[in-house]
Amino acid sequence: MMMEISHEIADVMIIRLSAATLAGFLLGLEREIHRKAAGVRTISLICLSSALFTMLSQQIGQGVSADRIASNILTGVGFIGAGVIFRGGFTIDGITTAAVIWISAAIGMAIGTGQYITAAGAVVITLLVLWMFSYAEDMIVNRRERKYYAVKYRQLNLSQEALEALFSGHQLKFTRLATGKQTDEKTGEVIYEGKYEISGPNRLISEMNDHLLQHPDVVQFDVELAK
Repeated sequence: MMMEISHEIADVMIIRLSAATLAGFLLGLEREIHRKAAGVRTISLICLSSALFTMLSQQIGQGVSADRIASNILTGVGFIGAGVIFRGGFTIDGITTAAVIWISAAIGMAIGTGQYITAAGAVVITLLVLWMFSYAEDMIVNRRERKYYAVKYRQLNLSQEALEALFSGHQLKFTRLATGKQTDEKTGEVIYEGKYEISGPNRLISEMNDHLLQHPDVVQFDVELAK
């Protein structure tokens, strides 16, 4: 009789682990398509391990302290999520992927307790947020973009005031973040650098980029999307 119960429990656990892997695969596939740091394998394993830890916690605790392992899952997942967040120049990337890791762990825990409908609903809602909200963001961006600029220029025919007038001339809003200058070791030429946050329609930003590319006193400019 005990063996039959054991087999029944094992069958249930295998079904739950399979369901958790499938849920993780679906969430990871979305991240993989967008070429993010955590993809199909990572998210699938996080969802799978969360379900397994939850089930083991229930088996070991036997109703007395069934949450003693499961309660530490979020702590471990937090370290993994922190690993995909990184700073790139002006911006911080990976926050959405970290959030996907967080929700995948929660979904795995739900499956581990047999809450299949709740887990399925969470997967659907998460994918809708990632797809539909991304589409809405793209529509907003096409109307008003916000970017960070680092412009290096020679102060011959282009002063800081003239550079900022160029932004205004293209009907773009800007905020000066920092200014600086450096001397080229080889030529001894003084190069100025201005860092700005610029916002406006994509079309006007593209026109301004073309103007900067053609300007003889602009040595280099780097652009990053504000997030």
